[in-house]
Amino acid sequence: MKVAILTPTIAPLTSIGGLGDVMQDLPKFLKCSGNEVIVITYDHSNKVSNIPHEKIATLNITYQGSNFEFNVLKTKHPLTGVDIIAFSNKNFNELDEWDPIKYDIFADLVVAYFDKFGKVDCISGHDWPCGLAIAKCHEKLDLPTTITIHNEAFKGPIKEYKGLVMSFLELGIYFSDAFNTVSPTHAEEIKSIEFIREQSNIKPFHGILNGIDFEIFNSSNMIKRMISLSDNKLDPRKYAFTCDYGMNDANIVKPKIKYAWFYNSENLKKYIEDWNNMDKSKISGTDVEIYGDIKGGDITTPLIGFVARATYQKGFDVIFEAFPELFEEHDLRLVMLSKGEKYIEDGMKDLAERYDGKVISLVGYCPPLTSLIYTGSDWTMVPSVWEPCGLTQMESMAYCTPVIAREVGGLADTIISLNPDPLANPNFDKATGVLFKYYDKYGLKWGIEHALNWTFYRLKDICLFTTYKHVNCPESPYEKDSPLTVLMKNCHNHVYKNLSWQNNGSADKYKALYGGAIYHHYF
Repeated sequence: MKVAILTPTIAPLTSIGGLGDVMQDLPKFLKCSGNEVIVITYDHSNKVSNIPHEKIATLNITYQGSNFEFNVLKTKHPLTGVDIIAFSNKNFNELDEWDPIKYDIFADLVVAYFDKFGKVDCISGHDWPCGLAIAKCHEKLDLPTTITIHNEAFKGPIKEYKGLVMSFLELGIYFSDAFNTVSPTHAEEIKSIEFIREQSNIKPFHGILNGIDFEIFNSSNMIKRMISLSDNKLDPRKYAFTCDYGMNDANIVKPKIKYAWFYNSENLKKYIEDWNNMDKSKISGTDVEIYGDIKGGDITTPLIGFVARATYQKGFDVIFEAFPELFEEHDLRLVMLSKGEKYIEDGMKDLAERYDGKVISLVGYCPPLTSLIYTGSDWTMVPSVWEPCGLTQMESMAYCTPVIAREVGGLADTIISLNPDPLANPNFDKATGVLFKYYDKYGLKWGIEHALNWTFYRLKDICLFTTYKHVNCPESPYEKDSPLTVLMKNCHNHVYKNLSWQNNGSADKYKALYGGAIYHHYF
């Protein structure tokens, strides 16, 4: 099957959020299963122009009475070898990655490209920026199409097309032959939206879980990944203790990394200083501002990590409400990495300044730092209002770090929750995190306290009521067979067996989605 994948972003070239990571991985695994795959995108910020490529054509597009010339660049993905086609115009390249004008023109560029270079079996668009392109490919090229909803809350601008007045995302869904979202639970959640429910009754609609590439995201590959994401310019081992590890020694290595980087934050500050000063023209990332510091405590003082885009969806309001109370009631620390909406960035700065010594807020987008936060944290949190799938929790677990998350969407599909009463019903041998239901500060507080109670504070209580494969009850969270150590191993195994693109079967499900689109289109 020959498949064209349309995307606004692709890691590591033009990656903003999890969509870029999925657009790196999905084409790779479709290709591995015998499909011919091309990825079509924009040359945002000249990132494709800055790597080896060839110019294969020029396309002339008329938009609102003005003519624009775009170079068609062909290259190969630097990590996967998948063919990439990028439309490049120096003026348009510098527009914001999500500028609606770009994607109004993108639709015509895609149609013009296929008119010039021939057809494919199926065209698959991802998220609202590709919605109008999917509609025009379906109508003008008469080709089978699919669209993947990565976040239905962001629908794009309203557009009149073929007598319909809809958002870009809705046009893509309406004109597609099949569509999907990125987890089974979220597929059921969004059927409450009348338009999606109607469309799901007349064409194939599925929830296909995202995954992560376990060859890239795993604790035994951490150093290589960090170096690669810094354009091979920054080696974390030169700044502080950093060491690859597996599930059997995670309990030994992780607390050392935590202490070396976050409890001695001068090392972290030096790394970020060098990151800020380096040329990032060939990689994704922005400068990072540091607010706050971590002081006091010792290596067994719990550290909570948080990595997300700075948008309302990710649960910042309950974080800002819950943590002042948590800091008053418990001895714990917090490290946050985020960039996005200004009021959220300001809230991160304020929290770090109010609780100096307990919080480090890193405001910026620095992909290598995500590995350090997942590695150095005892727990990570994902308190989202809604979450179609989420990759943060999968990446955290791949680094043997359990997750505190709200029980919605893909979070519910990917995290095995510790039972609410593990004394009466222990499942430490299976759990990979803690799920909480209610979106308020009390829900998040319960989730964090439940996690810390059974991995840090109540170790003696656990020994009285549960059995483990050990002789002595653990006195430290990091001892062999302690609850936290068991959860670390669970996380690693769960991601590898059930959540990796290598093993979760999702690439084959996308292939079946394309097959369903072809059948629906022609028959």
